[in-house]
Amino acid sequence: MKIDFSFYKDLPVWLKSSLIIGVVISVIVGFFGIARYTDKDDGLCQGCHPSIHAMWKHSHTHPADKVTCYECHSKKIGAFPDKESNLFVHYRDKIIPVHFDSDREMLNANCLRCHADIPQLKEVKHTRIVKISHAKHYKAEKVKIDDCLVCHYAVAHDKFSIETNRPRMQGCFLGECHKADKKEDRCELCHFVKLVEQEKVLEKITDK
Repeated sequence: MKIDFSFYKDLPVWLKSSLIIGVVISVIVGFFGIARYTDKDDGLCQGCHPSIHAMWKHSHTHPADKVTCYECHSKKIGAFPDKESNLFVHYRDKIIPVHFDSDREMLNANCLRCHADIPQLKEVKHTRIVKISHAKHYKAEKVKIDDCLVCHYAVAHDKFSIETNRPRMQGCFLGECHKADKKEDRCELCHFVKLVEQEKVLEKITDK
């Protein structure tokens, strides 16, 4: 089947030019749109990281329909390029994300980009068992933690059967952080529900 383009010869110059420009723009937009979609699609990551992808897919902390690999593992590029940056490369990389990585500095920056208010919280609300003050941990006077992943290392890829976005006890006791708080009378620093009562609370949570 042949398509007859003979009508094109009889079109006015302005319309010919408009059609050519429209086709060129459509091709460019289509290319960048497809490239952006394929680069952001989590299936690209799944091919090399099937087990990690599966852990993220079932995460309750960062649901797969809201937070993807792209949100956490891609470098966010500003609206305007730096003086030393190439204009074309800057906007190309902004449209088509290519800088995917698990670099701690980049991951931490992405955590703070979405959760900028959390480091200043004296106490996280809506917690049923554990209370942790971010204000006392993140860049605080005594504690110099400036990396969210120090505590939340398993926030999206939790290998434990019971997932949680909170720090795990063994992590808190590593190093010198809470070495003196291993005594039973110190548990209520974080566990505002007494340990004996926790089992009942957990039963209620799991029954729902």
